[in-house]
Amino acid sequence: MRAGFVSRGTASTVVPYSPETIGRHERGDVEMEPEDALVYAECYQSPDILPRYCATCPVGRAIGRTATDRPLAHATLRVRRLIEDGQDVADRLEEIAFDGVIDASERTDFMEALDFLRKLEESINDIILIGLGKEKAAPGATGSGQARK
Repeated sequence: MRAGFVSRGTASTVVPYSPETIGRHERGDVEMEPEDALVYAECYQSPDILPRYCATCPVGRAIGRTATDRPLAHATLRVRRLIEDGQDVADRLEEIAFDGVIDASERTDFMEALDFLRKLEESINDIILIGLGKEKAAPGATGSGQARK
């Protein structure tokens, strides 16, 4: 949870915490509460702090929340590939749900579908995390920051 400040003293000018408290939060000496994450996200103007916090809190860990920093191109390819496979998974879930019961012969397919949906959710969250970042990096290939035509 860093906002690019030179020191914790400087950071304490924008958040209502002492430099010592900021340090304790950063080191993990003092566990952050959800309210702390909200304060840091607002004061640092970094909404990406929130999904990162949720990925590390006990509830987030228990339900499999992640906050993975992936390059945009990689995250996009993951989502695209998963969406391509998604129709097959949806079709199988429809077959399983037809009678309203998940019987023993369907249990393995159902669990595989849940694993797939978790991967898709993780990949979507990767893109959302990128979108919550402060700025989009300028295209490196053009050197000017201008999009090619």
